[in-house]
Amino acid sequence: MANLFSPEKVYATTGTFYPDADPETSTVDGFSGRGSIDETFSVIRVGAGTIFDDTSTSILARLYSSATTNQYLRADRAFMLFDTSSITGTVTNVVLSIYKEGLVTALGTPDLHFASSNPVSNTGLANGDYVNRGTTSFGSFTGANFLDAQYTNTTLNASGIANVTMGGISKFSALLSWDINNSFTGTWSASTYSHFLFSSAEYTGTSQDPKLVVTYTLPANPKQDVIWFD
Repeated sequence: MANLFSPEKVYATTGTFYPDADPETSTVDGFSGRGSIDETFSVIRVGAGTIFDDTSTSILARLYSSATTNQYLRADRAFMLFDTSSITGTVTNVVLSIYKEGLVTALGTPDLHFASSNPVSNTGLANGDYVNRGTTSFGSFTGANFLDAQYTNTTLNASGIANVTMGGISKFSALLSWDINNSFTGTWSASTYSHFLFSSAEYTGTSQDPKLVVTYTLPANPKQDVIWFD
């Protein structure tokens, strides 16, 4: 008696992941920024961070102008980490979703881009994490598509898919298009700002938390597809 294994089947499954709320155990979300300064766009973009928040119910990506022509008071970048250690197989699709709380466009209307991040700790942010973000866009959406009181979903590109860490923590950031492209294309005016504001994991429950939905494939166990013959 012998056996034959049928051709290997591949099964798709989906996992949904959220950052931890405070006190964090595996992951964190929040923002880190550079503020209380008066600098040109190119300088504030690369300077050291001076502020962070990982306990607020809101996260933001923001650029705030100062009273000095063509200079800026503050810039903020959002950070979102997800424990994807349970994923095995091959990742085929990733959707990153954030829940809108507000949009301000006083300096113009940038897009919001997602990129990688690498904060010093997986469970808490710091001032220095302001610079610990990637500069390759994983996907973006416009201010017009940032819909009130609901999730805005972004399907990530191949670079975003590759940023998902199987057996570990997947680390993302959210940046204004001006920031990731190193080019302010809005209309400067004094002492005002543009920002994307969205809910963090500190919001009660998970109905508004940053959300990462990962589709991945698992090969079937060949032993389940055995054909016996004499």
